[in-house]
Amino acid sequence: MIKVNLVDELLKERNKDISSAELLSTIKNIWSKSESDKKSINDRLNRKNSNEFNQLDFDKMETKNIFHKNTIKKTCVKFRLRFLDSNLFKGDYPKNITNIISDLEKNHNTKLNNFMIMAPSKLFKIKSPDDPILFVPIGNDYYYLVHKWGKEFNLFRKLLVLPFKNIDNLTIFSILVSVIFALTGKLIFPDLTGSEVFILFLFLVKGFIFIFFYIFFLTRRNFSESIWNSKYDSF
Repeated sequence: MIKVNLVDELLKERNKDISSAELLSTIKNIWSKSESDKKSINDRLNRKNSNEFNQLDFDKMETKNIFHKNTIKKTCVKFRLRFLDSNLFKGDYPKNITNIISDLEKNHNTKLNNFMIMAPSKLFKIKSPDDPILFVPIGNDYYYLVHKWGKEFNLFRKLLVLPFKNIDNLTIFSILVSVIFALTGKLIFPDLTGSEVFILFLFLVKGFIFIFFYIFFLTRRNFSESIWNSKYDSF
């Protein structure tokens, strides 16, 4: 029985269509173009944004990826995130981000610019594996979601940052903590009268409001509603 080497057969068929030199030249051109495309995308990700927006093919856009600025703001405030130009981003992009952007550009026959990222404040300062989302503006304060990576947020984060949403929330949080401490005092000292518990509560409210606000501003923090799109360091 005559044996057939499939690799040899493949080579025979390939050589009918293209020579080894032509093949190497073609592959080299593909790689060169690929590297050029990657460099172009990386340059655009690190470039300072302008006020221009991207024009995508309307029929090819997915409605699940279209978000208005107000929607983005509400989510940023809720989870204490920032929505800033990609050139301010200090975290790591996924390895395939250039391929994702390149595929989207080919699909819409355009070059994307003015990338925006929604992510925790620390990702605009230090590297972290938290959950960033890449957007591009498409006009009239609407943004198109390009890619999301990293790990999911825990619902606990939403509860943890709720007191820092605005001044009202921090005040309410101070009052709730005071109520808990006053009721705990009643449990520890059952002989306390209602009036004494109320006086204790008032004392605790004044104390906790002072402590929380003092520490908050001493550490140069600011409320989520103020910093969601702020480029300054205070977070």
